[in-house]
Amino acid sequence: MAHSSGEQCDSLAPLTVVATLAAFLISICFRQMGRFASRSSRWFLFACILLAGATLFTDFRYVRRYRSYCADVRRQMQESAPSH
Repeated sequence: MAHSSGEQCDSLAPLTVVATLAAFLISICFRQMGRFASRSSRWFLFACILLAGATLFTDFRYVRRYRSYCADVRRQMQESAPSH
């Protein structure tokens, strides 16, 4: 059940599901802005956009940090591998 860091880094997706869903929610909210003229509806949509944007930003930071960790692991593995 336990996997090594190399296996997890090799299977790292380029775009996470969370980022995809957040971007989809932002696009839906922007489309709905024109349909709802009431002030409360627009504030709700604006709050959804802010929440999805914060989620997207947080996910980006996590993926970037994890990718740098994987790059460091790969570099250490290449340095410790015997060269022929």
